[in-house]
Amino acid sequence: MSFYVPPARHHLDRWASALAEHGRGDPDDLLTTPALAEWLQVSSEWLEIGRSRGYGPKFIRLSPSRVRYRRSDVLEWLAERTRVVTAKRAAR
Repeated sequence: MSFYVPPARHHLDRWASALAEHGRGDPDDLLTTPALAEWLQVSSEWLEIGRSRGYGPKFIRLSPSRVRYRRSDVLEWLAERTRVVTAKRAAR
């Protein structure tokens, strides 16, 4: 029986500690869209589209032009997307 052995260095290793560092802090911290985009290394536009289409993390609308993301909601959203393999489970 053989087991998969991951490579010693993965390209994510370069910024994994930075992602973890941004994840630290008070769970009730409110993050701006640009701050979250930087943390997740995606564009602000990706987050804005995700809000409108329902695939991004939960957000709080403070006013028509102010949106914030609670750190705990983002961490929960990330945890929901944690996978071991890329294949989807076969339908039964």
